[in-house]
Amino acid sequence: PISIMAESFDPRTTRFDVVNIDEASQADLNALIPLYMGKQVVIVGDHEQVTPLGVGKGQTILENLRKSMLQDIPNSHLFDNMSSIYDIGRQSFGDAVRLVEHFRCVPEIIAFSNQLSYEWKILPLRESNSTNIKPACVACHVDGIREGDTNKAEAERIIVTIKAMIRHPMYAGKSIGIISMLGDNQAVLIQSMLHKEVEGIEIEKRRIQAGISGEFQGDERDIIFLSMVDSSSDEGTLRAVGEGAFELIKKRYNVAVSRSRDQLWVVHSFDPALHLKVTDLRFKLLQHVKDPLASLRAFNQEAGKTESPFER
Repeated sequence: PISIMAESFDPRTTRFDVVNIDEASQADLNALIPLYMGKQVVIVGDHEQVTPLGVGKGQTILENLRKSMLQDIPNSHLFDNMSSIYDIGRQSFGDAVRLVEHFRCVPEIIAFSNQLSYEWKILPLRESNSTNIKPACVACHVDGIREGDTNKAEAERIIVTIKAMIRHPMYAGKSIGIISMLGDNQAVLIQSMLHKEVEGIEIEKRRIQAGISGEFQGDERDIIFLSMVDSSSDEGTLRAVGEGAFELIKKRYNVAVSRSRDQLWVVHSFDPALHLKVTDLRFKLLQHVKDPLASLRAFNQEAGKTESPFER
């Protein structure tokens, strides 16, 4: 980690031929320290994923420092807590090398992110039949009610399903993650229920963990549950979940969905047809889960009408 690296090497005397910074889209300004120590630098990240979790903290102090100390530094406007080291690298060094080959998810799962964030440029290299777990995407409706930022019924359904998976031979040895799509509270609730109802040895062996999207970045599980938390209201449609400021919500959805290797469960307490607007990210996700290859078929159909690679 960057904090340990900063304590272990003296930047005045240490020089590396090449410094690689991985998960750079989650690294903040502290990653400038290893940059200083490298003759060449490789910055690896994804601007379509979640940016540093310290976003927006102490902005005024940083802004004053930047104005007084960095007047002659190019791209100094990026030296704040809103930008990652990947953003700084991308602005400073021009076009990135895009890695398009995707090895983690089966095609049905990564198709959602491919459409949402990557303009269909991702090339899935895992076959659908590389796993026996079917279907790849599962929508699970529960009669839950959101109370504050938690939904107990969704949490209970997830726990019951995990306990069933542990007993099921098809899920032998499979790792499991649970992501709350509405803040920490639901993740904390599920984690506490896990420790009460699932054996510690299973939690450790299967790396069962509940958290928010950013906590799973750079990680993966065979099975991922998404808890949507929100429930239907008497007022008709729910307030739409859009891409958010700096596309933060869109990035969270991209990260959350693409953590699962074999199977994605979306646990929700609303009827998308009745309670969600078509522009809502949750509506798009559940439409995808209902027919994961529909968007891919539509893309291939349109692409098939083209007469040249340029037109495609």
